[in-house]
Order: sequence, then C-alpha cells, then structure tokens
Amino acid sequence: MSQEEKPRSRLYALKPWIRALPEIEVPKRHILFKEKFVWTSLALLIFLVMTQVPLYGIQKPTESFFGALRYVLASHAGSMVELGIGPIVTAGIIMQLLVGARIIGLDLSDREDRALFTGIQKMLAILVAVLEGGMLVMGGWYSGGVALSTGSKLLLLFQLVLGSVVVLYLDELVSKYGFGSGIGLFIVGGVATEVLWEALSPFTYQGEIIGAIPNFLIALVSGGEISDTFFRHGANMADMFGVVATVAIFLIAVYAESMRVEIPIAYGRFGGIRGRYPLKFMYTSVIPVILATAVFANLRLLAQLFPSLGFLSPYTSAPNGIFEVMDDPVRAGVYFVILVGLCVGFSKLWVSIAGMSARDIAENLDASGFLIPGFRRDVRVMEQFLSRYIAGLTILSGFAIGALSAVADFLGALGSGTGILLTVGITYSLYEEITRERVSEMFPAFRRFFGE
Repeated sequence: MSQEEKPRSRLYALKPWIRALPEIEVPKRHILFKEKFVWTSLALLIFLVMTQVPLYGIQKPTESFFGALRYVLASHAGSMVELGIGPIVTAGIIMQLLVGARIIGLDLSDREDRALFTGIQKMLAILVAVLEGGMLVMGGWYSGGVALSTGSKLLLLFQLVLGSVVVLYLDELVSKYGFGSGIGLFIVGGVATEVLWEALSPFTYQGEIIGAIPNFLIALVSGGEISDTFFRHGANMADMFGVVATVAIFLIAVYAESMRVEIPIAYGRFGGIRGRYPLKFMYTSVIPVILATAVFANLRLLAQLFPSLGFLSPYTSAPNGIFEVMDDPVRAGVYFVILVGLCVGFSKLWVSIAGMSARDIAENLDASGFLIPGFRRDVRVMEQFLSRYIAGLTILSGFAIGALSAVADFLGALGSGTGILLTVGITYSLYEEITRERVSEMFPAFRRFFGE
C-alpha cells in the first residue's frame, strides 16, 4: 500500500480540538546560544517562583504526598506545582505504549502523524492533571479532617491543573527555544536546591541544625559526639553519612555516564576511513527510572482515592537510610525488585520506540555511508552485528540505573538517590548539548551534522 493509500488513524478526528490548544511555535531560524540561555533561565525562574506559590484554600500545612518521589517528579508540597511533571510523564508513557503496541495507528516517522501525536499527548497531559489533582482533592489530602465545600474542592483542583498546564508549556518552551528539556531542567533545579539545603543549611528546626555539614562542624569545634553527626537517629534530618553517600553515588554515576562501548566502523568512500561509533553503557540514560517513578506516583494517587489499595504504598518508595532498611528488609527487597524490574522493562520499551534499536542505528549508519569493517555493506548484517551490543546494553543500563537508584536511597543520599542519579545524567546530557551548540556557533558549517 502506498503512502497516499495508508489509512489514517481515527485520532485525526481530534485535530480541531488540538488546534484550539495554545502552542509555542517552532523557531523559524537558528536560536543563538545567548538566546537559548535566556529562555532556559527564564523558564527555570518561573518554575522556581511557582514552587513558592501556596495553594489557596488548604486547611493545614501539608507534607509532600509523594514523599521521596517528589524529587524525580519536581513536586513541591502545598504549591501550584504539587503534581510537578507527573502528568507530562504519565501522558508520555500512555502514548508511547499505545504507539508501540500499534493500537492508535500513528507512524512517528511521518511528519503529520508525529504532529498529531504531540498534540494528543498535550491534551492527555491536561486530562491526567485533572485526574491526578482530583484524586488528591477528593481523597481528602488537603482537608485536614475538615469537610471541604464543593467550591473549595473545585478551586483547589483548578490551581493544581493550572500549575500543571504552566509546567507543560514551560517544558515546551525549553524544548524549542532552550537547552535540553524543561522536565530535566526542573528535576535538576529541585534536586540541587534540596541537596544544598540539607547539606549546608545553618538554620535550626525543633532544636536541631538542619544542615549536615554545619552540624558536623559545630560538633567538631565544641567537642561533641562526632558519631552522632554521622547517624542522626530519629531527627529525620540529613547526616554526614548521607553526605558521604551522596558524593560516592555522584562519582559512580559520573563514571557510569562516561563509560562507552566503541563499535569499529569504516566510511565506504575515500578508501574506507576507519573510526569508532560509541555506545553509552547507560544506553537509555535516566529515562527508565523517570518512567518507573511516574508509575509509583500514580499508584500512590490511586491508593489515596481507593483506600483498599493502601497496601501498595510502602512499596512505591524506598526506605531512606540504612536504619530504615534494617527495620524492614522485606520492604527494601520488594522495592528493589520492583524498581529494577520496571527499569529494565522501560529500558527495552524505550529502545524500541525511540529510534535506538539495532535496526534504527544500522539504517542511520548505512544512510551515512558507513559499514562494519570486514563485513559486506548490508543493513541486515550491520543490524545483526550491532544487536550483540545494544541488546545487552539495553538490559544492563536499565538494571544499573534501577539498582543504583535503590541502593543510593538505602544509604540515605541527600535529595534521594534517584534524584542524584537523575541530576548527573541530565546535567551530563545538557553539557553535551551546550558543547555542540558552542561548536555550531563557532563553526556554522557543523550545524548540518547536528541535524539543524
């Protein structure tokens, strides 16, 4: 069947609704480095301001509903961005699964289908925000034991949805006019702020110094018990063991991000010039753990609305610190298995739908005129050769990110172990993008190699 005869998806019926949604236009010119920096900074500033805007109508000061998951979701308790990036990620998971399973009949290699996919995903993110916000409001999270009027509930829901919509468009703004993605930017901003606060804050809470390092220095100067600063029993505050764990996990994550498997390739012309095609050990980067966290968050929301599902809640977040692990090793073990299993599954899914499979890489290399030395130039041969590495890296990277995330949480890393890993992975990718941008600024001829 030709391209013209290909049946259209029924989802095209939603096109009038999609056109009604505001959209940030794709830039029609190359965005300069300074402009990208300005737009990225502006988006982050707006997001951080929103984290300080409390929800009007809350009956009690509220802790974070998502617990340690809030770092990954960029969620801030009691603020307009309580839902964080959860609706965006959840909508992305649903749409990718529907496309991967060929249920909705969209071909993402087709420009028109891809535009429709993006529009529907935006609509779905808003719908998910309504559903997630409704679960929090109707589940009584903000009531403090006091019955809220229908008007108060609707006002709270409106604020939550409005915050999610603003985050959605900030993410779109960064993706089109800035560096990286808004999702990654907001995660890094939230985690970095929390780590600095837990490590360096000189303020006190209930008679305890909040910051782990100031607490340690005061004990050192005053001759106090140094061991108490490494393990702050019952204080529910950061300690020096968490600082050490944070540094260790950070270094491990940086090393893992820098690891590569280099595939020998040769250029078919000019005498077969040889080179290397690098495959990252963390092949799917931090995507699997973000998707796994979104699953955990939605399970928590369902448990809030349907109390019968409450038995799932303990297994949707990691025990924080070695003492919590020792108190409930079964919970720690179950959480580890579930998280790693989800990360491996999402890693395999992401490779198949994000253009990262052996087939996709082989076709790209063949189209660029490359081949594997010692083999005839054939996409099928190249695919078979690459699959030896990509299949293993897909599983290993999913396992590694899940295991590192869980272990870092078990050790009590500041800002959560998952948050630290995400910060390293996102920052590393952002650094690579900024480096490419600087090269293209200095040498405009290189832009075509970067797909511009």
